[in-house]
Amino acid sequence: MKRIFTSLITLCLAAAMTAGTVSYTADNETIFQNPERGFITMIGGKLSESAPYGVKGQESTLNNHISKDKISIVLVHYYLTNYRTKATLPDKVLNAFDEDMQVLRDKGLKAIIRFSYVDGTYTSGGTESAKDAAWDIVQSHINQYKSHWQANADVIFVFQAGIVGAWGEWYYSDNYGNQMSTMNAARKAVVDALLEAVPTNRMIQLRTPLFKTGYIGDTKALTSAEAFTGTARARLGQHNDAFLYDYDNMGTYSDTAKQKPWLAQETLYVPIGGETDITDVNLAKKWATYDKTIAEMSRLHWTFIQSGYATQTTNMWRENGTFDELNRRMGYRYQLVSGTYSDQVAAGGKLSVNIKIRNAGFAPLYNERPAYIVLKSGSKTYPIKLAADPRRWLPNGEVATVNEQITVPANVPSGTYQLYLHMPDAYSKLASDKRYSVRFANADVWDSSTGMNSLKASVTVTGGAVPPEPEDGIALPATLNKANVNAYSEDMTWYNTDYFDFGPTDAPNTERWADWKVTLRYPGEYFISEVSYCTNGHTFSLTLMDGSSTVASYTTADKYWGKGEQDYTQDEKWNLSSVVAGTYSLRVQNATQWGQPKLKSLTLEYDGELPEAVETVQQPAVNIQKVLIDGQLYIIRDGKMYSITGAQK
Repeated sequence: MKRIFTSLITLCLAAAMTAGTVSYTADNETIFQNPERGFITMIGGKLSESAPYGVKGQESTLNNHISKDKISIVLVHYYLTNYRTKATLPDKVLNAFDEDMQVLRDKGLKAIIRFSYVDGTYTSGGTESAKDAAWDIVQSHINQYKSHWQANADVIFVFQAGIVGAWGEWYYSDNYGNQMSTMNAARKAVVDALLEAVPTNRMIQLRTPLFKTGYIGDTKALTSAEAFTGTARARLGQHNDAFLYDYDNMGTYSDTAKQKPWLAQETLYVPIGGETDITDVNLAKKWATYDKTIAEMSRLHWTFIQSGYATQTTNMWRENGTFDELNRRMGYRYQLVSGTYSDQVAAGGKLSVNIKIRNAGFAPLYNERPAYIVLKSGSKTYPIKLAADPRRWLPNGEVATVNEQITVPANVPSGTYQLYLHMPDAYSKLASDKRYSVRFANADVWDSSTGMNSLKASVTVTGGAVPPEPEDGIALPATLNKANVNAYSEDMTWYNTDYFDFGPTDAPNTERWADWKVTLRYPGEYFISEVSYCTNGHTFSLTLMDGSSTVASYTTADKYWGKGEQDYTQDEKWNLSSVVAGTYSLRVQNATQWGQPKLKSLTLEYDGELPEAVETVQQPAVNIQKVLIDGQLYIIRDGKMYSITGAQK
């Protein structure tokens, strides 16, 4: 197979030529929504089987906050008060978490998650405490929620430790040491369990610096070398729910002179956010002035704060301009400064990229996020991933330099392409959703139709492959199978790409389907193996067609009800004994009301003893499965290979 592409490879060896430099205009005024930063609102409630949701049903509230304050994060506070003494949570309550997270996906939002057991205190013997849950109950609940947290990591920004004490703020407590400001064994067990159950690529915020230093066992600040390594030190951040309240933020700091410098270093790599708790206007005017607020958030790298608590402070901020300034600068605010790019490059060659990026925000990004240089011509795009880690672009006006030689794919056709910088979400579920892409704060660079940032530069690609016409397709066997695939698999990689979406819908969707070309060489039973996911549950209808005539049909079994949006594999049998051998079209459609399925792959495999002992494996003719040969992308159709995409509706 390599010999077929020798001429193409030769054309790809030319080096990039010349370079052009572009300067960009910063936008320091516009307020816009960007993922994982800014003002937040809090929703949630006490869970029960009759009221299992913390988010669902509050869509209008979310819409108002998105419109008014450009929020991208919501603090979802779940109170398990009704299960404080019950080790087993109802399935309805557990599954409601998945539905809540889907509401956030639908709105383009992410969650800060906190669980706690009590929203107030009581007094006994003159001492205030809180009726939280005993450790065995908590441990059981964490274990039950673990799979739900893991399945929804894409829309979780950060966890707050919660669990202990009134409001989950780790002070008043019946079970974990009352009115304590330090870590003890009981509290350490909670952190241990959360670190194990929360997705490992998500961080957990503790209430005070002493809780982290007490858990870690020293007062060393997190370093750049250990940041983002997945250790406990690298995953534990801070939330301050008494921001600016007074000198020590209502006891948040035990030693401000030592802890604030420590925290300023920590928060370059782990997030901080919270609320003010200043409900007295006079206190707000003393401690939360414009200058003090901006200085403190800048110093400690704040990413988020509540917009509604306390309104005595946030309303003052709205009136004196503090609110808008925070809305621009909380978290990251990336700006292109200048860029130098190759003017010309050969397909398969190296494109020089040198971009200077200023972070005008208070903080960096904290969750992993890829950055791509995208070559775009019309509707055709060719993303090339950068090695740069956007989490390392430090705040408060620091300028980072991305200086890389990136390889242009060998299959990019010759032509002139506009250059874009694209920073989508790291999760495939959200990567194509423009609301989860990072927008740069520059004049005239944001493309709202694609979620990409124009670099205002172009590159000419030379020596690109010319897509073969159908009559010049590379002939393959009628069916690839385990007996002959090795002859064609040198430098060949089979893989699946993005899911094909059959929803969302409130009824079976007859307007959206995918078609495969399948060759049935032997009548008999076939295994149907699918990989799919669905927010609710679903069935697929499979129709074998000869032109417009139906040859056979099959409806798969109901599956995955209430298990959340995650990959599942399903195997069933379809009896095609009466079907004459030949090539057909296999149409796949959603057959379930309320189902919202997305299909990653579908395989038919003959269930019988084949002549020559081979297993028939059909390849789809849509964009779900592709062939990569010597760096060039092809699909299989009617026994031939083309560098074209398949048909789908």
